[in-house]
Amino acid sequence: MELTESQMEDAAAGDGAPAGPNQERTIALFLEQSRRANRTVPIRRSFLQQSGPGMTAPAPMRVLVARKQERVLDVYLLFAAVTASKDYSATEWSTSWARSLGIFDEKTGGAAVSRAWRALKELRIVATARGDGRRTKVTKLVEDGTGRLYEPPGATADPYFQLPFAYWEEGLNTKLSLPGKAMLLIALSLRKYEFPLVHARIHDWYGINKQTVAKGIHELLAHGVIDQSGEEWYETLQTKSGTGRRPLYKFTAPFTQPGLKKLSEPQNSFGQ
Repeated sequence: MELTESQMEDAAAGDGAPAGPNQERTIALFLEQSRRANRTVPIRRSFLQQSGPGMTAPAPMRVLVARKQERVLDVYLLFAAVTASKDYSATEWSTSWARSLGIFDEKTGGAAVSRAWRALKELRIVATARGDGRRTKVTKLVEDGTGRLYEPPGATADPYFQLPFAYWEEGLNTKLSLPGKAMLLIALSLRKYEFPLVHARIHDWYGINKQTVAKGIHELLAHGVIDQSGEEWYETLQTKSGTGRRPLYKFTAPFTQPGLKKLSEPQNSFGQ
């Protein structure tokens, strides 16, 4: 008698079965099945910052940061990496997603993953349905929280950025806290060779408090993701002279982005 996939999984979980892959290997298996040739994840800027007519709800990342839902962001980013084509869906065991979070107790992990999918559904950036066996089929929706069916950002001319697979391969998913992860995504989204990270402007544009911004920048510097590359002068009414000076940053390998050229004139990404 031929066993079903679910029955084979149950049999493999019996006595004498080897332990499942660890967190790092589980993530590697997920990334291997993504088959993305450029080894990056395209993410619309609207995941970070809402703009445009009819967009009144906070951007999804702002909500995740405000609610301190780091595991939810972790699940979403890996899910975004493996849903790159076809129907933009994934049907995996909850234990696999849990191992990607470093949770190996089946009951605890299943509950954590269920909470993550529920939170992402509430943000209207995924949809869920019953999948094969006892697995959940999760389908990607447009990143802005409008609930629209997913299309690649390149097909719709929406502004987007690329999260390199190096994020997981260099272990930043475990080294960075939620502020560091948020600032990494924001810095990548700027798509500039050198850039300032102005606390007040990031708070105004992305709804992230200044303490979180400061902590995130510190983490990126401490882990060598960005370096301070220089300084720039800018015009401001906050000083008697009408000018101020602030640091410029740039990404280090393997997070440098191809095609970005250093400008001869200072850049001013956030205005004053």
